[in-house]
Amino acid sequence: MRCAQSPAKKELALDRPALALDTSPFKVSNAMNIRSGCSWVRHSLIFSLTAGLIAASFTCRALTILSGPSFSPSTNAPLAGTLRLTTDTDSRVSVSVTDGIDSWTHNFYDYGTTHSLPLLGFKPDRTNHITVTVYGPHRHAVTVPQPLEFVTAPLPADYPNMHVLVDHPERMEPGYILYNVAMHNQQYWYVTIIDNTGQVVWYDAAPSTADVRQLDNGDLFMPWTTNFYEIDMLGNIVKSWVVPTSLPIDLHDGVPTDHGTILYLSDQLETVTNFPTSATNPDAPRTTAQALYQEVVEISQTNAAVLNTWSPIDLLDPRRISYLFDPWEGGWDVEHSNAIREDPNDNSLIISMRHQNAVVKFTRDGQLKWILGTHANWGPAWQPYLLNPVGTNFEWQYGQHSAIVTPQGTLMMYDDGNFRASPFEPPVADSNNWSRAVEYKVDEQTMEVSQVWEYGRTNGDRLYTGYEGSAYPEPKTGNVLIGFPSVAYENGAPPSPDGPQAVSARIKEVTHDVAPQVLFDLAITMYDKTNSPVNNCTIYRARRIADLYPHPAEPVSDLVVNDANGTPTLEFSADDTLSYAVQASTNLVDWATLGIPTEDPPGTGDFSFEDDQASGLQARYYRVLTQAPPKYPAF
Repeated sequence: MRCAQSPAKKELALDRPALALDTSPFKVSNAMNIRSGCSWVRHSLIFSLTAGLIAASFTCRALTILSGPSFSPSTNAPLAGTLRLTTDTDSRVSVSVTDGIDSWTHNFYDYGTTHSLPLLGFKPDRTNHITVTVYGPHRHAVTVPQPLEFVTAPLPADYPNMHVLVDHPERMEPGYILYNVAMHNQQYWYVTIIDNTGQVVWYDAAPSTADVRQLDNGDLFMPWTTNFYEIDMLGNIVKSWVVPTSLPIDLHDGVPTDHGTILYLSDQLETVTNFPTSATNPDAPRTTAQALYQEVVEISQTNAAVLNTWSPIDLLDPRRISYLFDPWEGGWDVEHSNAIREDPNDNSLIISMRHQNAVVKFTRDGQLKWILGTHANWGPAWQPYLLNPVGTNFEWQYGQHSAIVTPQGTLMMYDDGNFRASPFEPPVADSNNWSRAVEYKVDEQTMEVSQVWEYGRTNGDRLYTGYEGSAYPEPKTGNVLIGFPSVAYENGAPPSPDGPQAVSARIKEVTHDVAPQVLFDLAITMYDKTNSPVNNCTIYRARRIADLYPHPAEPVSDLVVNDANGTPTLEFSADDTLSYAVQASTNLVDWATLGIPTEDPPGTGDFSFEDDQASGLQARYYRVLTQAPPKYPAF
């Protein structure tokens, strides 16, 4: 900003701070009463300000960098690092990076004199030049003349090959794709983030082979056997939740809720009499056995205290088996639950039970609501809870994973399709089978279910995966991101000369049309890795994330008002992924929205707004409202 020609000493009256709306979706800057001159004030969450008249002298002096900039590569996340520098007055930092092929810019908006900032989004095997610009009061800018250099190493020798088969980034959901890839029967694994061209922009040797998701603060969240990890984007474990030893974590799922809890699954054993011993012989003898099932546990995000537990086996038939049931650690694995979700419509719980070929809904007080899955082999007591299929082109799911409630209230899941039959029907051979993403609509009043969408059965490549998988709708485009995790057959034949045991993975983004179009198709393989003894790899789930960085709604920090020419002009810098509104008041009680500030030039985060309605007013207070974008669904 250019300072007005006015006396050096001006008055900035803060009669009292404006009321902060410190709740989503808005954050509010401090109110300012500008009488004249080029004035500025730091803004933070405003309750610490005191009333009174502040007299201050302002000059447009140069900004000085006192130390740095320096860049330190991360030890744990090889494509990330930390930029450090200090300045003599409060400032913000912008970086521009070029690697000889691609270039990108990122603006930071936290004001201070000491900066320690994570830089994210580098690609492997590139020489990166990082140009640093620092902005001080009144938008005074200093660009460091000598760029920093950061040379990234190639991907590790034991990292899988990546083959982009289809790519239409202009039609894809904006953002990145996050997944955990495991090699050679999960002997080692990498958490990975790729961009919409299939290039790796972040990876880390994971502490767990389990699911990984991004938290609102940008960190990653992963379960392990005894605790949950929060990992920052430099690869550091910054928080851990330790669970009771009697309730160990089943690695299939762990879900932070929006009401301060974590839902997860815990393996437990229950003695069951008259238990069947064969899925192929109905006359096989029965026995007393240990049935392995998954208890649902809810703990506090604050201190990991156990808040609730539910035992779904008590709601269902513990003697019902499928072709998937098998011995497991001293018991028969009868449920193999792999996903637990809240239904936001009524605060009930939905659990995916792979070995029951069923998705089950029950209330928080333990009442069974419905069972979605084949009707085969359910006893009379469960008949009233079975959803009845209606409509055309309906197919039941088998061995499903990652069942979620969409924003439209439908159920979407990944249908592995194991056997596509129940005991004692003829099973479908793997080479003739197929896996898919499928979406169902449940009518709880009529207890009916219809199939509204699918991809993978009759369209595209016929891929068959025997385990794992995910399917998630995307919020902006409506596309669906599908993780085909363990591809053993493609169009009826193994994709590898090593046979179906050399599974690979595919990540696809498709349109949510009656005839879906493939916009992105990535093959992740080990069987074609030169000189590698490993020939297989899988992914557990593939998730869309909006950005590598978080975008919290915060008060603006550098609001400046210039009224030297009679028309007050507000200027501030802020995250240009968010939305802002300027409000004014004459009494700090009644506020009116004046309009939306303009970003100029686009992409810089520099906003301005002219108040042409201020003429004739002796005093006028301003504040800026920050509105967060809609949250990504927490699938």
